[in-house]
Amino acid sequence: MLRDLNSILEYIDRLNELDTSKVEPMAQVSGRFADAAEGGGRVADASREDVLEGLRKSLPQDQALANAPNSDGTFFRVPRVIER
Repeated sequence: MLRDLNSILEYIDRLNELDTSKVEPMAQVSGRFADAAEGGGRVADASREDVLEGLRKSLPQDQALANAPNSDGTFFRVPRVIER
């Protein structure tokens, strides 16, 4: 993992050497969202409007735990994955 991290940091150092003084700042690196808004047929998933349609209440706790293979009545019990 250390080798990968060092490689990434070296690449960032290389990018920092580039002269970007004449490059206009951009809010979006691709035109796919603008194209979709203009009927270009591309996906516009990041610019969707927030809607409350389909919003529903969560299950009551007892119903959520009803089919759990193991619970303590309040929480799901799962196998331990981190040993201390």
